[in-house]
Amino acid sequence: MRWAAELAGFFRPFWHWLFIAAFLVTCVFALWPGYANPPAALGWHVVNHLMAFVVLTMLARAAWPQLRRIWLFLILLAYGGLIELLQSLPFINRSMSLYDWAVDAVGIVLGLVLVWIAGWIAGEPW
Repeated sequence: MRWAAELAGFFRPFWHWLFIAAFLVTCVFALWPGYANPPAALGWHVVNHLMAFVVLTMLARAAWPQLRRIWLFLILLAYGGLIELLQSLPFINRSMSLYDWAVDAVGIVLGLVLVWIAGWIAGEPW
């Protein structure tokens, strides 16, 4: 099933743009001021964190397949930590949470597992 790798290669520039769009949407939702009732995309706070990082991980893996998985994990985990730090700023009026950061890490791992499953089904290394 080499076609999966060729198709992913064809769409590689789009993966970059999709990742950037998802990154920016995540920033907006995560840094929306707390007093303004931030929008809940999926209705439940933990699911929002989980899905954001699953999507970011899968898009990043598609956009930069040469990036080692450990670096992808660490970069996205640092991004999640930065979000939590920024949420503690007074003008954002949100709360920093290590629990949210842990959920981000679970989302990254889940995203990597889903990429592995997709690669296994397509007969491609992940």
